[in-house]
Amino acid sequence: MKKVVAFVLLFASLLVLADFNVSIPSQSATFGTKVPVTIEFTDSAGKPITFTLKAKVSLGGFDKPDVFTKGIEVNGKITINYLVPKKKGDVTLTFIGEVKGKEPVTKKVTLSVVEEDETVFSEEMSASVDSFKGSVAIKKVGKKTWESVKASSKVQEGDEVLTLEKSYAVVKFPDGSMTKISENTQVLFEKLRKSKDGKILVSIVIQKGGTYNVVQKVVTGSSFEVKAGSVTAGVRGTTFGVEYLEEKPVIKVWEGEILTFFEDAFVIPVIQGQEIAYQPGMQLPEDITPLLENTQIVPLTEPAPAMEIPAEQPTEEQPATEEPKQDEPKTEATQQVTEPVVPTVPKAYIPPLGVETMRKDANSYIVYSISPEFSIGPVDLGIGLTAYASEVGGTLYYGVPSTNPSTNIINIITINSIALRLENFYFRYGNMPTTSLAMGFSVRDYFKPYAKSFDVKAAVGPFSLMVHLPYELTKLWPFEFTRSDDVIAGEAELRSIFAGIDLGLSALYDTQVSTANTVSNATPVNLSVSAFLRYPITNNLYIGTEFASQILSDFSGYGFGLFGGVSGRISIFDIVAGAYGTWDGFKPFYFGRLYTNDKAQNKLTSLTQGESVFGLLAGFNFYTDFAVGRLYLYGDFTNNWDALGEMRITIPQVGAIAGLFLYGYYYDSTPFTEGQMFDSDTSSYLRITYPIMEQNLVAGMVYTWDYTLKIWVQSVYIGSETSW
Repeated sequence: MKKVVAFVLLFASLLVLADFNVSIPSQSATFGTKVPVTIEFTDSAGKPITFTLKAKVSLGGFDKPDVFTKGIEVNGKITINYLVPKKKGDVTLTFIGEVKGKEPVTKKVTLSVVEEDETVFSEEMSASVDSFKGSVAIKKVGKKTWESVKASSKVQEGDEVLTLEKSYAVVKFPDGSMTKISENTQVLFEKLRKSKDGKILVSIVIQKGGTYNVVQKVVTGSSFEVKAGSVTAGVRGTTFGVEYLEEKPVIKVWEGEILTFFEDAFVIPVIQGQEIAYQPGMQLPEDITPLLENTQIVPLTEPAPAMEIPAEQPTEEQPATEEPKQDEPKTEATQQVTEPVVPTVPKAYIPPLGVETMRKDANSYIVYSISPEFSIGPVDLGIGLTAYASEVGGTLYYGVPSTNPSTNIINIITINSIALRLENFYFRYGNMPTTSLAMGFSVRDYFKPYAKSFDVKAAVGPFSLMVHLPYELTKLWPFEFTRSDDVIAGEAELRSIFAGIDLGLSALYDTQVSTANTVSNATPVNLSVSAFLRYPITNNLYIGTEFASQILSDFSGYGFGLFGGVSGRISIFDIVAGAYGTWDGFKPFYFGRLYTNDKAQNKLTSLTQGESVFGLLAGFNFYTDFAVGRLYLYGDFTNNWDALGEMRITIPQVGAIAGLFLYGYYYDSTPFTEGQMFDSDTSSYLRITYPIMEQNLVAGMVYTWDYTLKIWVQSVYIGSETSW
């Protein structure tokens, strides 16, 4: 018995002599940051004591919310992050260490919360409407009327965007972050600024409705916030949604972590796979514990919304007609703003009858079509009416042009496109998109005009797969399913296998290429295989390396290439730049936009064994409503360079001016040799045309560079202005 009493007295004395320490790295912190707080409980001998840690705060929160209610179990020492509120002043952090059967030990520390210095964000920043669907309107800062959104419309600080039923808009920021504004939503872009060293400041206020946001890992000191009522979602890089329906803010997080500020005072973290709802009308308590107990944090079960751009969309939509919400009473000035507009909410975009000249598989056709598209949940469906003839006034056939024409009128019904978008699965059938593989060193923007294809993307955890299959449905009766192109492609990727680096393998195979398609009947290249490592700088821009091989159709020769640099998309530009080495005739961008054309004209080149080249390359494609183009420059260190450029500009109709089409092409295998842009081996021309029947019949002038005489030769052009 004496031994037991002695043990108890000894334990009690040790606890009395125990050391309960709390340390913070600084006595001040700025709005919305995290401050690591280290709590340590040891006995008199310096050995850790197992205890339960609880905490209280006058403002702010912790990244482990259980510390406020149930407490967290600690084996001697722990570091937790204090979440700094968005209110200036001194805050008190109180920590309680509890050992079973003993009196709790309490420590307090004081932290000074200082306001963020937003003066560093001295430059204005604009975002752009990356895509939209349905009825979407924008009210520019300082204006009192709403106007219809157009593709690539600019959004600036103070602008408001409104979407109606079955409509949405995707707004893209300069760093690659994106916000999808859902249907029946009105948002204010409260702050859009940047600093000279690349930091950004974004604040979006939801007046009603909801947004889905994909935010890049931004520079330290940057800020991206979405406000809904008295709740603010602050983030440094994640994927999340914010809704504000019936005055009830809801935060949903699919990836990363969100700091949820309640009236800027208390902070609750919401992590990946969680959803939090703030009860409307709740009075903010003086302590965070009641807030945690009365605010629901539940598992998030719904998949992330799709951010994809529709395959085809009108460049202009009908104006939004709903009266925007006004939180404040209208002044006499605001009552003069709005002109009544006839309500219109289209159920589907139905274009007018199209007449198009098409050249397909060496044959020319005149195609007549109506191609509406419908959206049903995650499914987009394009079903139209299509007929064609091989000459004006010739026999009319039904369906997609093929080598087996049909006069059965049931085939006038054509399936033009199908798309299914799920969380980790994407399926699309329709007009062939451009295909780039790996870093784009061997396969970049491969494309065949007027061909349809199946394109599938799927992801399971870190593994993703892409498959490109060129087949099309040409008739419903009798059912005809044919190959639309000879090239198939695929890519497999493992994401973040080490330190955020992605590993992948891609392949492209031309199933029908022969010596007849090559210069001097040489053995053609028909297979490209690439292995790549890349690290995401932003969501769409990578730095990495690609090792590729181009293989002859009879496997008698192999060319190899190695590239290191950057590749991806910045705003409207799809770029690639870096250093490369090639062996045995490997050619950068061999499977590109010109491959199909060179193959049809029997201009494909073969490999050159024993040839090695080391050099640099840089280039980009760009796409806007009014202009598309590309420019590439690549060559070795012996001044052997190639330059290739192509651009198409559409000038729309303005008043009585019918508009213009401008198309230019430039190629030079020795761009710097003669010291002139146009020299004795330059191939270039400029075509300027105006529409007679839209793009189907145009007339104008062509200026062609005569490299023998080194002059521009003028000629007349009458024909079609096909999409490039």
